[in-house]
Amino acid sequence: MLNKKIPFIIKLNRVDLITLSSVLTTFIAMMYAIEGHLYFAMALLFLAMTADALDGMLARKWGLEREFGRYLDGFMDVLIYLVVPSIIMLQWQFDGYWSLFILLMIACGCIRLSVFNQVGNIEEAEDGSQKKLSYMGMPVFWSVFILAAVMMLEKVIGLALAHSVLALCLTAFSFYMVVDKPFFKFSSLTQILVLTLGGFAVFTLFALQQYGLQSPVNILLLALYLQIPVVIGGVMHMVVVKRNYLSALVIPIHQGWFGANKTWRGMFVVPLLTAFGGLCMFPLEWLMNQAIGTSLLAQWNLALLGLIAGIGYVLAELPNSFFKRRIGVQAGEVPEGKKYWFIALDQLDSAFGVAIAYWLMLGISLETAWVYVISFPITALLVKQWLFNKNLKSSAA
Repeated sequence: MLNKKIPFIIKLNRVDLITLSSVLTTFIAMMYAIEGHLYFAMALLFLAMTADALDGMLARKWGLEREFGRYLDGFMDVLIYLVVPSIIMLQWQFDGYWSLFILLMIACGCIRLSVFNQVGNIEEAEDGSQKKLSYMGMPVFWSVFILAAVMMLEKVIGLALAHSVLALCLTAFSFYMVVDKPFFKFSSLTQILVLTLGGFAVFTLFALQQYGLQSPVNILLLALYLQIPVVIGGVMHMVVVKRNYLSALVIPIHQGWFGANKTWRGMFVVPLLTAFGGLCMFPLEWLMNQAIGTSLLAQWNLALLGLIAGIGYVLAELPNSFFKRRIGVQAGEVPEGKKYWFIALDQLDSAFGVAIAYWLMLGISLETAWVYVISFPITALLVKQWLFNKNLKSSAA
């Protein structure tokens, strides 16, 4: 039903925004697939799959399940698992008569998604009493796994034979998508992240091996890579807060301007911990240097890089805190009426701060800075959920 309190046809929630993030990743994947950067396009598909896996789990966890969300997810599935893989296959010379197998996959995939939108998951009896959720028919996301496996196999058996294997796999896949039988559903977030992020890592490595640091994957990889010092520093800072280390520094910077939660401890400790986080990247740099002959951060001092990130992080939080104090939002509060806007603001302020610091002090490209800003909130969400599960944070928001 139309919500009369807003001027739009639907009010999106935070899970919907996670779902819609796949619009960006799939669009970029399509552009680069058309330009022939197939490994980079595959890496982006695995990132889109990560968001697709998270949205349903988070909707159930946060009590935000609704029919609109399922329809929206279905449209994203068409992009992620049918449209973009088809473009990649065509650019991989799986065209001509081979394209009939793509048409079969698309047709059966659309039928499969339509049925899923109508009935959702099904319950299957287990051990006589317990029930588990299953899919009716093989889910469409297996298209990415199938294509990824055959593209890796092509390095061993050659392109012509790989096309034959892909044709057989797509035929079987299309059949099992529409057959009326329950199909295994992943229930573990760890399993899903290992598969999706593992696939991203593998095809990122392939892209780097093919084009080196001239590959467009470098922009995305560098943006994600530069988040590591902030993640390590942020986790360690929560340990410091939880155990109340350096309590003598728990003095508000200016309680009237920024509230009680912005203390001198955070201002000093966070940059030092992110500097340590930068040093922790040394083994990754060494491994990358061994794998492709160079590394992403070869020209920068790792400790200085982390320190710059930490300074950008803590400074960027101050305007946000000042703004919230001015409009009467107390420290630690999230106004219920505009909850998602304030949660987004809390993620984006630090993302902009670190990106600007990297851009000004390290000279990263504007493209990398923007990808950093866009991708950081997803990383922050995952890290905060982990901190919440480990009782190091009072909420996952």
